Amino acid sequence: MAYIKSFKEQNWLLPPNISDLIPDDHVCLLIASFIDKLDFSSFDIKYAGAGHPAYHPRVILKLLVMGVLDKVRSSRRLARNARENIVYMYLSEKLCPDFRTISDFRKDNPTIVKEAFQHTVALAKSEGMLDLSNLATDGTKTKANASNKKVLSKEELAFLTNFVENELDEWAKQDSLEDDFFEDLRGSDQLPKSSKKKIQNAVKHYMNELKEKGKPFKLGLQDNLKKAKKELLENNLTRVNTTDPESRFMPSKKGKIEFSYNPQITTEKNGFILANDVCNEIHDSGQLKPQVNQTKDNLGKIPKDVKWSFDNGYIDGANINFLNGLNIDAYISCQKEKSDKPYDKSNFNYDKEKDIYICPQGKTLVFQIEGFDKGKKKNLRLYKGTSCKTCPYHHLCTKKKDGIRTIKMYPFEEESRQMRKKMQTEEAKETYKLRKQIVEFVFGDFRENKGLITFLTRSLETVRTEFNLMSLASNLDKVWRKNLEKREKIRQNVSLGIKKLFAL
Repeated sequence: MAYIKSFKEQNWLLPPNISDLIPDDHVCLLIASFIDKLDFSSFDIKYAGAGHPAYHPRVILKLLVMGVLDKVRSSRRLARNARENIVYMYLSEKLCPDFRTISDFRKDNPTIVKEAFQHTVALAKSEGMLDLSNLATDGTKTKANASNKKVLSKEELAFLTNFVENELDEWAKQDSLEDDFFEDLRGSDQLPKSSKKKIQNAVKHYMNELKEKGKPFKLGLQDNLKKAKKELLENNLTRVNTTDPESRFMPSKKGKIEFSYNPQITTEKNGFILANDVCNEIHDSGQLKPQVNQTKDNLGKIPKDVKWSFDNGYIDGANINFLNGLNIDAYISCQKEKSDKPYDKSNFNYDKEKDIYICPQGKTLVFQIEGFDKGKKKNLRLYKGTSCKTCPYHHLCTKKKDGIRTIKMYPFEEESRQMRKKMQTEEAKETYKLRKQIVEFVFGDFRENKGLITFLTRSLETVRTEFNLMSLASNLDKVWRKNLEKREKIRQNVSLGIKKLFAL
């Protein structure tokens, strides 16, 4: 059988430019063009002066963005690709940064990465690719680079900190340890029995690592324990993770409780990310204002007549009041109220002008006093019925001995009630359905196509930079795909025009 002839040992007569070997519709060309236009003057100032020359930030940033799109997040694999893969060789401009350089860039340059993301929003806007008629905000719990086993209570952390500072060096000199060595450790009798095995394992690990790695290990360990102590005290925690002290226990979608972060995004109708952030709070409600403000900053202003959807994690009267103040047509999923209780306070109507509530039987409740609810940690206003005793239904309305109904109202509770009514309309239901198409598929793309199952980096600031990279790459990917669609339409139109011409 005849085969196509190969030229394995043939040298190039004229060495080609690497870019000539890359298809003209490859996404790496857009990545290179976009990043080359960014302003890196702040980086130039940072590394000005004598010393070994640094890699230009555009080189490392190109590799990191391409790695996200190729599901290559490891700095070691990126460094290898810069030596072996034509696309990465083109993006690295034939330089071969090692994996530490790539890894350190991700940690040391949050501002550059954040500004690059913001420029992707501006690019999509200038190209007319944004559909700002519908926006959606969402968050998802993502596992931190932290072991669930490396968790210490306040007492355990204090014990290990003291041990590392005062005893580790002496204990590490011993060749072997007896099974009951734990009893000889100073302060061990003050710890609960449940901590014994955990502390034993930690001490053994520290001693082995110190023997193998020496003083640098001890210095790094002390620094880590200090960070853990600071995080525990400042946030009034009962336990802290020593691998990544800023991560928090959060429930995952699979039902597991694990150390995680809570990334947030706001997207428009075509899936472009307009704002992103990462927090270490379990609940989403505190992230609505930052997402709205960041979207406003990145777009220049809040889009006119925008419909903005949020899931029920963001439901809060203060949030609704904030959105109303910006004239944003918001759609926030609400929990159903107790419809089976006719005299629930949700069925009492508020008269804003008179500052009174009207019960289902038409009786009036007037304002009595302002107070503070220690359980809910909120201010409250107390309203009291004026003619409950003459009502034949007062025994169904209240269980109080005096037969007088009172209701507690919290700040912006009326806004929450109005949102519940709004979300029961067909128009609101249809608008809210778009949310899955607008925002949820983006997180699905991050998990399935870009490998964001677990964060690689540690600490809140560095994780934010990692997520900014993910969002930056996602937006450039969408710009590239939109451009491919335009090219294909032009090709089809030209082809159709030629057919019509020859048909004449």
